[in-house]
Amino acid sequence: MKILIIGPFPNPITGQSIANETVLEGLKQTYEVDYIDTNFYKELTDKTKQGDFDFNKIKITFKNCFSDCKKILKNKYDIVYMTPGRTYLGFMRFTHYMICSFLKKSKVILHIHNGCFRRMYNSQNILKRKSLDILLKKVNRVVVLGESLRNMFEGIISEDKIYVCENGVQDDIVATEDEINEKMERYKNDTKKRVIYLSNLMQEKGILDLLKVSEKFKDDEIEFNLAGAIEPSIKQEIEDYLKKYPKKIKYHGIVKGEKKKQLLLKNYIFILPSYDEGQPISVLEAYATGCAVITDEFIGGIKDIFKNNLNGIRVESKNINSIKIALENIDVINFLLKNYIISNQKYKKSIFIKRIENILKSTDS
Repeated sequence: MKILIIGPFPNPITGQSIANETVLEGLKQTYEVDYIDTNFYKELTDKTKQGDFDFNKIKITFKNCFSDCKKILKNKYDIVYMTPGRTYLGFMRFTHYMICSFLKKSKVILHIHNGCFRRMYNSQNILKRKSLDILLKKVNRVVVLGESLRNMFEGIISEDKIYVCENGVQDDIVATEDEINEKMERYKNDTKKRVIYLSNLMQEKGILDLLKVSEKFKDDEIEFNLAGAIEPSIKQEIEDYLKKYPKKIKYHGIVKGEKKKQLLLKNYIFILPSYDEGQPISVLEAYATGCAVITDEFIGGIKDIFKNNLNGIRVESKNINSIKIALENIDVINFLLKNYIISNQKYKKSIFIKRIENILKSTDS
């Protein structure tokens, strides 16, 4: 089987780009795999600007269009696996890839890494919705991140084309049993709550709410560790907090591999008070390193991987008091080992790749 993967790859580091990298690495072990990286800009941009018309981005897209189309038309790929963007323009940027794949009679799989497709679809005018309908009706499979996200495509494509594939964690992040046991012992003797926020520092991911909550705790009772790229529009505000509370708030920049794993192992509570998610890989990474989790299970597809009082404590996004109460009351020991076991049972890289393989093979039926 010859496969072409089309989508964003690191950098910047996002859940979608990490997932694509994991799929590429996993499938290469068994199949012949090519890829096209659609990340033309390698730095994080403001969320509010994503989907806006950008002449430079359009120019770069057209510049790459011919070579990318030539690659698809020149080769015979059995399957073209794509992860389009969340906005209308972000999705339509993949039109030429789809058309070339249709012409070559390749099976086309779209993996949607967000929980807002239906909202985007409904907000378009009739002509734009029609353009989306035409493309979606011709693809062979549409993959969503969880069962709760199937309804994004209700009435748009047939139910038998919709497949579910929960995310997975790269092997180099998963802790060993010895590391988890050591973490548990360290926690029992630690006098501080150690909290990690591991995601890009963006307003819609609740980072400013978390920073406001940090002011309600004393330096000697809690430590907030932040890691990820900073959204340019809130960079100054975040830097002000870092300067004001150097003992309580620490910023580690962009982390990956062993550095990411060690940072997760050092902390006991993972928090993501986000307003908008698909299915955050960072939550699964927190499970894989024995962290109790604080997040809002009713955002996007989080409910498919997180349950209140099973994996941690559910908070209301945009609710400062809710976040504060969760941090004060979470029972880390109750969740630490449980989340690690769940991670090994459901979210290891090999299990994730097997889910992807089963979807690829389903196109033969």
